[in-house]
Parts: sequence; structure tokens; C-alpha cells
Amino acid sequence: MARTESTSFQVHPNDEQEQIKLMEAFHWSLLNSQEVKTVDSHLEQRGDDIYSVTNSEHYVKLTFSRELDLPNLGKIKQLEQQFFSLPVPKYPKLFPGTIWLYLVLTLFYGAGIAIWLAYFFLSYSPKKNEADRVAQANAEQRGEILNQLEPVS
Repeated sequence: MARTESTSFQVHPNDEQEQIKLMEAFHWSLLNSQEVKTVDSHLEQRGDDIYSVTNSEHYVKLTFSRELDLPNLGKIKQLEQQFFSLPVPKYPKLFPGTIWLYLVLTLFYGAGIAIWLAYFFLSYSPKKNEADRVAQANAEQRGEILNQLEPVS
């Protein structure tokens, strides 16, 4: 019997098939796909009132395995590590704080609009452009890594 390694993680249900396809590119075999839906209800007291609070989770747990005696496993692992270690772009918030703050400030001589426009042009726009640039670079690098992976397989 061959030695194997395994991994498991959670994904959004809409991303399940895309993640399976990606992991199969790195020679992982799907062992199990388990859809998890949980609903938790409890009572909370706020002041003199009691409220029923319901929390729910919905995700898919994927479990994969890969044989350790694959040819070129070292190169495959190196490409996999490069693929998953690319930086995650950090997008700024369009309305830092709360939108209500800007609405209230707008009532005072349009101060909310002026403050938000200054934030938009001085902070939000440059940070968003940088995040878009990082996302584009990641997409290109991931495509190159997947192309390098094809001949290794």
C-alpha cells in the first residue's frame, strides 16, 4: 500500500468545484466532500428584553489525499507552495466607519460629502488601484505556475 499525505479545508459551497479542480491539478485526489449546515439558536437578554438570536453556517469540507511516491513530487510541491503563498490583495472600505456617519455629517453644510470625497481621492482610490494591481499580478503568476505544472505531471 502506497504512502499518502492528506489535507482538508473548508470552502464556500459556490467554490467547491473550482477548488476540487485546482487541487487535482496539484495531484490531490478528493476523498470526501461534506456539506455542513448548522443553525444555532439561543436567547439573549438586552436590557429588560429577551431576544431569540439565530446563527447559521454553511460550508463544504473537502478532504484530499496524494501519494508520496509520485514522480516529480518535489517540483509539484514547490509549485503548489508558490501558488498558495501569493499575497492576498487588501481592498479598502468604501465607507470607513459607518455610512450613517457620513449621512449625519452631510446634514451639517455638506461636511460628510466633502470628507468622503477627500477620503475617496486621497486614500480609497490609490489603495484600490494597488489592490487591483496585486490581484492582476497574482492571476498572471497563478496562470504561469499552472502552465509550469502541466509538463511536470
